[in-house]
Amino acid sequence: MKQHFINELDSLRTQIYAQGELTERAIHNAIHAFSSGDSELARRVMAHDEIIDREEIRIEEECLKTLALYQPVAGDLRTVISCIKINTALERMADFACHIAERAILVATLPVLPEQELFDFSPMEVLTMSMLRDTLLAIQHDDVLLAHQVIDRDDAVDTMRSDHRTHARAAILRCPAAVEYYVSCIGLARDLERIADLATDICRQLIYLRTGCITRHKSD
Repeated sequence: MKQHFINELDSLRTQIYAQGELTERAIHNAIHAFSSGDSELARRVMAHDEIIDREEIRIEEECLKTLALYQPVAGDLRTVISCIKINTALERMADFACHIAERAILVATLPVLPEQELFDFSPMEVLTMSMLRDTLLAIQHDDVLLAHQVIDRDDAVDTMRSDHRTHARAAILRCPAAVEYYVSCIGLARDLERIADLATDICRQLIYLRTGCITRHKSD
């Protein structure tokens, strides 16, 4: 029975990692669609979200079935509960990819601005996506040190979001005709920040899973 349970846990981790890769691809494509004005790519991101939603439900059902069948306790129980929470967080990330895709479709319909007026999200994108990639690696390898390193990067994303918001507000005053574009930029920065926050939440869950230490209400 114990070996069957261990096999179930290994299968859950594999499924969650695969779900994370789907989510990562959706976020990357959504940001690219926003930056390039590719409405068709944005629509594919939104359509693909149904697959991620179905997978989230399927993984949750697998977790509940494991709880009912094996009735785990202590560390084993923490593992299954953590899988449920991580699964939910990944689905929420995919929802933010859809938000970005919706903004991409809107921005593609707006008049083209001079290049110097366009926002460069690449530093924030690179940092956020690196956090997500390392979060997936931490899941795959049970790497608590890497999870801590992801958490340490979250403040930098928060600062970037604040800077983008400040710049966008100034740009609206300078060029009110482009207000829809700049409001969309504020929204994109907020979505990236939330994705980074969810990566941080997953890493805190991984730390709890491996150490039993709850870190979400403590300073880093």
